[in-house]
Amino acid sequence: MAASQTNTCLHVALCGNPNTGKTTLFNQLTGRRAHVGNYPGVTVEQREGDHRTAEGGHWRVHDLPGAYSLTAHSPEEEITHQALTGQFGSVPQVVVVVLDASNLARNLLLLLQVAELGLPIVAALNMMDAAKQAGLAIDIAGLTADLGCPCVPLVARTGKGLAELEAAVELVAKRPELAAIAETAWSEPVLQAIASARACDERLATLPSGGVLWWLCAEPSLVDRLQPGLGQALRQAVPRELLPETDLRRRVVHERYQRIDAVTAQRVQRQGAPQRSQSDRIDDVLLHPLAGGLLFLLAMGSLFQAVFAWAQPLADGVAALMNVLASAVRDHLPANLLRAVLIDGVLVGVGGTLVFLPQILILFTGIALLEDSGYLARAAFLADRLMARVGLPGKAFVPLLSSHACAVPGILATRTMNDPRDRLLTILIAPLMSCSARLPVYTMVTAAVFAGSTPLFGILSLGGLIVAAMYFLGFLLALLAAAIFRRTLVPGAGAPLLLEMPPYRLPRLPNIARVLWDRGRDFVVTTGTTIVLLSVVLWGLMTFPQHGLDPAERTRLNAEVTAQHLQGEALAQAKAAIEARDAQIHLQQSAAGRLGHFIEPLIKPLGFDWRIGIGLVGSFAAREVLVPVMAQVYGKGSQADVDDRFAADVGRSMAGAGGLTPLSGLSLMVFFAIAMQCLNTLATIAREAGSWRWALFALTYLNTAAWLASLGVYQLGKFMGYS
Repeated sequence: MAASQTNTCLHVALCGNPNTGKTTLFNQLTGRRAHVGNYPGVTVEQREGDHRTAEGGHWRVHDLPGAYSLTAHSPEEEITHQALTGQFGSVPQVVVVVLDASNLARNLLLLLQVAELGLPIVAALNMMDAAKQAGLAIDIAGLTADLGCPCVPLVARTGKGLAELEAAVELVAKRPELAAIAETAWSEPVLQAIASARACDERLATLPSGGVLWWLCAEPSLVDRLQPGLGQALRQAVPRELLPETDLRRRVVHERYQRIDAVTAQRVQRQGAPQRSQSDRIDDVLLHPLAGGLLFLLAMGSLFQAVFAWAQPLADGVAALMNVLASAVRDHLPANLLRAVLIDGVLVGVGGTLVFLPQILILFTGIALLEDSGYLARAAFLADRLMARVGLPGKAFVPLLSSHACAVPGILATRTMNDPRDRLLTILIAPLMSCSARLPVYTMVTAAVFAGSTPLFGILSLGGLIVAAMYFLGFLLALLAAAIFRRTLVPGAGAPLLLEMPPYRLPRLPNIARVLWDRGRDFVVTTGTTIVLLSVVLWGLMTFPQHGLDPAERTRLNAEVTAQHLQGEALAQAKAAIEARDAQIHLQQSAAGRLGHFIEPLIKPLGFDWRIGIGLVGSFAAREVLVPVMAQVYGKGSQADVDDRFAADVGRSMAGAGGLTPLSGLSLMVFFAIAMQCLNTLATIAREAGSWRWALFALTYLNTAAWLASLGVYQLGKFMGYS
């Protein structure tokens, strides 16, 4: 099969260490024809795209996750191995191993492992400009002869060398024997282990030596999961002194590096004395214990401020668009259940999804800029010391900080974390950060019961201090939960932070745009679908059964208004009061209202009555929904506005009707500071953790902790004589 024929498709896999420019090369080859998905059963992304060669050939390019080796210790390494061995489909016809030309010794380990699988390889020596700047001279022809595969110098960022790479791939596709790398000269103990493994199980009998070594050196639990019974068979057949837990894995790595060191010593020469790079000089400041820490706080604070503040006008624009769409539906459809479900169910769900899109796009713009520039690795390094005390890696800092604006983009930001256990741990504690959706609730309570309090020291508002305490409470509980989960659900000390500091570069706008497109589309299509469905369910609970004012009562109230001979605004207010009362009765008699009565015995020890119970049910969709729901319960209409002025007005109405006291208000704030009251967050956890099981666990532990904390606050306050 000729790879250059237009009616054929050549499957080319790109693999390489992180930070070698693999994705940059993928983008150069595929342009805008890239498709993003997830590998079956995991959340590690796969990218596929089409490339047309100058001769008219068609490539299907597969961008595999970055991996330092194929001996799986992370989802990325496991996925890369499975993709190269055809466990997700066909085996790639050519593998382009992208190497950092300035650090060949480390990069060649992965190349040897791929070659040991018997796959045709082209070595792309990327970042040749950085190697030259570092004073390195690479003998390309000699390296090609030593390795046994084509080696192509490349600068993927500018496209230099792409034509030569294209020609090498086409040649290897036609003549795979040109890329047959000689097998490493294994020592006798390694050969003995390979022979024992082949003899013990027919599944290994026909594999090349590298394929057998993968099964021998991979984690035993992974071996048993991928091939049931194989791990036990290997442990019984391979001599005890060569088991992976002892000597074999180290011996294999050592012998590979012996070969690598011999090649690089002969083919890579340093010209002149080593010079400190510009990145090293910048790191003198950015990694300085004091100056670096302050600049780190400034960078993270700026990112947080951008997500928190800059997104608000865009979110307001989304809300305005939803209002326009709702008005259009209201104008063109008769008043019936279809119109109601479209406006109050579907459009509310769509709006509840899109309103978070500006925050997500701003967050990932910041993360992409920091990552593309090379600073994100430094930020993780600076944060690691503090986070490690509770078993979290430094990379958890950005997701947790972002969760103060909204847990949804914060949880999505955990995709920058490599270790799945660290990622899961961060996802589980991210909802404890007080997000912006809690602010309307805090405002409502403080306006109701703390606004008239005497300022502390004459200047410090008690309400402001209590709100600040809620943020501090969430942060402390997140650290406590992380410490507990690290010792129970996600055991271990956390993955050690082993970072390669990439050189500083100017971010490339096309890369940023692709990241934003991928993240935004993924959120809207995947998480948004779940949110819309759950919003429609919640609308049904708050709508049915339909019981409002008794017709005789409505007639009596209308007659009273008529008898008063009201005009203009006074007449409109009187009619609005009747409709508000109708909405209040309807809500009380709905399934959600009845559920509020049903759960009252559970929440009464917290200082809440059935009316707040309705709010707790309604606010499950989103925390800030508590304010408009309370507005309906307390007869203030069905305004959807949740700004500070409206929230304060609702709070004062609640206090005037006996719905809130200082103690019950504090209890309510503590409950909302901890509880999981957000469908968006719940759906995002299910998506990012890979299972609804973890989402339901987060829902259970957070709401249980919220109930216990609120119970403690209210009952202790009552014991001390407060009300």
